[in-house]
Amino acid sequence: MSRAALLAGFADRDPENPVLLCDLLDELLGEGRLDDALARIGKVSTSLRETPGVRFREARCAMLRGDAKTAIFLLQALLGQMDVAPAGVVHDLAYAQLAQGHAEEALQTLAHPHDAEGDDVALALLKARILHRLQRLDEALETLAPLQSGARLPEVQGVRALLWLDIGDTAHASEQAELALRADPDQHEAGLVRGTVALWSQRVQESTAAFEHVLAKHPHSGRAWLGLGQNVMLGGDVPAARSLLERASVDMPEHIGTWHALAWCQLLEGDLAGAKHSFDKAFALDRTFGETHGGFALVHALRSERKEAEESIKRAMRLDPQGRAARYAQSVLLMDEGRADEARKLVDGILARSPGVGSVPADFIFKLRELVRPRG
Repeated sequence: MSRAALLAGFADRDPENPVLLCDLLDELLGEGRLDDALARIGKVSTSLRETPGVRFREARCAMLRGDAKTAIFLLQALLGQMDVAPAGVVHDLAYAQLAQGHAEEALQTLAHPHDAEGDDVALALLKARILHRLQRLDEALETLAPLQSGARLPEVQGVRALLWLDIGDTAHASEQAELALRADPDQHEAGLVRGTVALWSQRVQESTAAFEHVLAKHPHSGRAWLGLGQNVMLGGDVPAARSLLERASVDMPEHIGTWHALAWCQLLEGDLAGAKHSFDKAFALDRTFGETHGGFALVHALRSERKEAEESIKRAMRLDPQGRAARYAQSVLLMDEGRADEARKLVDGILARSPGVGSVPADFIFKLRELVRPRG
């Protein structure tokens, strides 16, 4: 007889015992039997269902079926009843809030007093991921600094690697990623780092293999879809790249870089409305990002909206004097004035300063202008 069957027998003989029910629910969830756990919760008495232990497990069931809102509702009610909460309640509520995009609230939840018997590594990893989402990268690294051993060390190293990558230190990032992958070849963040570093070096085959491996284990990894899309874009298959980047935007809607990469695919296809929509999404995330304003400028310029383009160029250059999109917009305006040679020199200068990923063929802007302008 399985352990779950044995516990179910005990729970049936003592149907109001919360300890037995919680043990059974833990066993069912451990076996991946979510529907059975939900069915068991659904048939117990109201008084038993409202006990803290059962409510906590009901919230876990909600998260497992993708219902973060219900999990947050249940866990916030539990937390409000406790001066000192179980660490699991604090962790799961913060996790659910992060899943809903409420990073600041999640960080506040982690500050709630909790018992000393919780999983400190799990709490530290979650805090580091929240700080990462908030772009407080140094604080995230400090949070992980004390963690130098233990069963979850590969995960710690992987998160640390991704933080170093986003800081811009590829040497430290690669070092931590390879340590993590040596112990756990499927470690998510470390795989992203390996794929991204290869992408930045234009080792497309190696990068593609890394991202595909990540997605085999983590099909909702937005950064893996983004990296795969960028690899395909480098190979020149813009429609396929656009499809991959659209998938990335679904799994990672809060990432500005994804919306920019998608916008460039849309521009390469001559889809100005789609590009404008993607830049709008990026703008909603950060109104001060210069390259987004440069994207607006380019769309306006290609639509022959000169005044709007010039205004957007000014904003973009003020926020990011080295931005590419604003200079592409300037080249379109120069072409409109019949100054094609100056426009080509400007484009050549952009490509010389920013080769590799994110750059475009030298004649891209000229072909795009011909593509989107009505013939007459």
